[in-house]
Amino acid sequence: QIIVLAADALAGLGIEGLSVDLTVPRLVPSVCAAAGIAYQSMAVLRQALDRKDAPAVAANGGRAAGTLEEFLCATGPAEAALARLDGLDLPSEAAAERTRLAQVMALVHARAPGLKLTLDPVENRGFEYHTGIGFTLFADGVPGELGSGGRYRAQAGGNGEDTEERATGVTLYVETLLGILAVPDAGRRLFVPAEAVHEAARLRGDGWITVAGLETVADSLAEASRLGCDHVLIDGKPVATVDGGVG
Repeated sequence: QIIVLAADALAGLGIEGLSVDLTVPRLVPSVCAAAGIAYQSMAVLRQALDRKDAPAVAANGGRAAGTLEEFLCATGPAEAALARLDGLDLPSEAAAERTRLAQVMALVHARAPGLKLTLDPVENRGFEYHTGIGFTLFADGVPGELGSGGRYRAQAGGNGEDTEERATGVTLYVETLLGILAVPDAGRRLFVPAEAVHEAARLRGDGWITVAGLETVADSLAEASRLGCDHVLIDGKPVATVDGGVG
């Protein structure tokens, strides 16, 4: 749901050629743990994986080297990459992560069949605290990432105790978006009196920028002028304001 929600939001801004790069942050650690790779060795191995340095992975991967090298090859279009992962004999925890990945891909394809999916099973940078599938959003012709998200554990406090809660979220990178989107027309600003705020959603759908009154005022025209609005809603209809009067 989060992946589709983010893609829909970006498409709604007029961004075309969207793609989602999936990753499985717990896949590599689970394979390494099953192979008995010491925690102290993970930093060097992790760096090799981040750099996609196959010789360094082979040299530092121990009993997991063959599987990790296969992970490096299982990068690209998601369907082909998943098929390659399906051909691997993985330890139980890693196999469960692979199953979750397949389920997420199937759900995304069902809800957003036109959305391009890619897979990088060793990507970890920025996903260190994630506990489930992670993803990054891209668009054709746009340098850099548009956003990222996934499943993680969030700290929650209450009654003097700290607990962890499962969470799923996404962050869209506003600075990147502002750099690629056209500056919108300032549009027409419509003051909607407090007693008519239920009309605001419909009016926004018609292209208006609405400014809702927070309380009933005696002079809606004056309030519209004070709030920088060039129109005011009167008897259910937007009416232009000119120099404090109705135009």
